[in-house]
Amino acid sequence: MAQPGSIDTLLLAGLQAEEQAFRDFKTALQAEQKALIAGDITALTAISTSKLKQVEHLNRLAAQRLERIVTLGLTADRNGMEKWAAQAGTAATEAWRSMLATASEAHQANQINGTLIQNHLQHNQQAMSALLAASNQANLYGPDGQPKNTPPGGGSSRGIIGKA
Repeated sequence: MAQPGSIDTLLLAGLQAEEQAFRDFKTALQAEQKALIAGDITALTAISTSKLKQVEHLNRLAAQRLERIVTLGLTADRNGMEKWAAQAGTAATEAWRSMLATASEAHQANQINGTLIQNHLQHNQQAMSALLAASNQANLYGPDGQPKNTPPGGGSSRGIIGKA
């Protein structure tokens, strides 16, 4: 079993790595936001692939952190981390709080992007509805060249003119 000092060192280094990973993720989210606003599909595809890898990396770092905190006899949750940070000293407390703040900033950026995506989807759905409605109205004539919508009484203005 590792000594508490070495676990503390690993936890502190892990928090710093996790914070950097959140900074990188936030940068990707900001790039995604610009691409969403610009409608740059090519950039969005590349960013999406990168974000997936970053999320996997963040998940691995969090799992390592939680495994380490359990080896100290603490719970694998926020309370366990708070207890560890309080016991480990100022550097640990600052690293924990800094990582949480950066994670919160990334979360906020992700929320904004989600809203932008919802707005784009809503706009696209409205555009599709308008186009479908217009295409239905564009079918004024049937395959026989006669108007599809005849006025009440069965005739059309062309029919009356043609009879005169």
